[in-house]
Amino acid sequence: MTLRLRVVAALAFVALAGVTGAWLFQGDGTAGGGASQPGDARFRWTNSEQCRDCHRAVWDEWQGSHHQISYLNPEVRKLSDDFRNKECQACHLPQPIDVTGFGQRALPRLTRPDQGVDCITCHVGRSGEVFAAHDVPTAPCRPRTDPRFVSMSLCESCHNQHQTTDQWRASPSAKQDVDCNDCHMPDVERSLAGGVVRKGRGHGYPGAHDAAMLGKASEFDARIEGGELVAVLANTGAGHNFPTEERHRAVDVVWRAIDAQGQAGEWSRAFRFRQPYREEPGENTQLPAGERKELRVALPPGTVKVGVRLWYRLNPYAVDGDAASTLLAEREVIVP
Repeated sequence: MTLRLRVVAALAFVALAGVTGAWLFQGDGTAGGGASQPGDARFRWTNSEQCRDCHRAVWDEWQGSHHQISYLNPEVRKLSDDFRNKECQACHLPQPIDVTGFGQRALPRLTRPDQGVDCITCHVGRSGEVFAAHDVPTAPCRPRTDPRFVSMSLCESCHNQHQTTDQWRASPSAKQDVDCNDCHMPDVERSLAGGVVRKGRGHGYPGAHDAAMLGKASEFDARIEGGELVAVLANTGAGHNFPTEERHRAVDVVWRAIDAQGQAGEWSRAFRFRQPYREEPGENTQLPAGERKELRVALPPGTVKVGVRLWYRLNPYAVDGDAASTLLAEREVIVP
């Protein structure tokens, strides 16, 4: 590298450090001369604990969510090789989305690992302003609306790393104006002091770890036809591919034959819905929103009954019945 190129690279690094340094190393809610009260021009929102007293109900919903534990989650740490895979850290411990811009890939931070994807990540702008669904000039944080904040570009910065928001744009849900928030941040009512009830969006973010949410994503059925097991999975409830997001996720259709003596064979996989790892051979077999997949399996002679199960896997190494597997559907069909 020439001396000129080295100087340019060094200046670029210093500029990036200047832009991001305040977010990386401010962690106590102070800035400049140490102002620590909202309303002071020098005050900075740098820690979600600053939000807790005014937004206790929201804080409690967020606590324990997979946004809050996104960096400390043992499952994530194992699959990311304890974040030695640095690609993962940007979205599991992100700086405010607005630092790089809504819809752009986030940058990682080095602070508050216990807060993961937090209030600051989504609600604080690059200049320290606070975004929210409504303008509230009388509140201590003086939130203001911004069309980017209530658009899918906020989710896209992290959740399109595996094309989930692109999948949503191509789905029937997008055409019906049903977006990420409608499913993953459903409407809630919160009781406040003095008997006041305020409507808002839930901050628990149900998703792949929520059995009820998974149960709404698809419809599954099985029948016997012409000596074959016919299993059908339809993506009727997810506004994106099923499964989506991480390449770790998988959905398996498994079956076993049962003979006249009641002897059951081993469970065998009929099909796996999954996007493979980059280094793996094979194609993406995720099921797009609004589509269905019909599977046919030839039955061995003497089969009188067939058991069929639909499993959701949090990782491709999960096995039936372990903590990383959720049984979504089970059928037992008689051979006519």
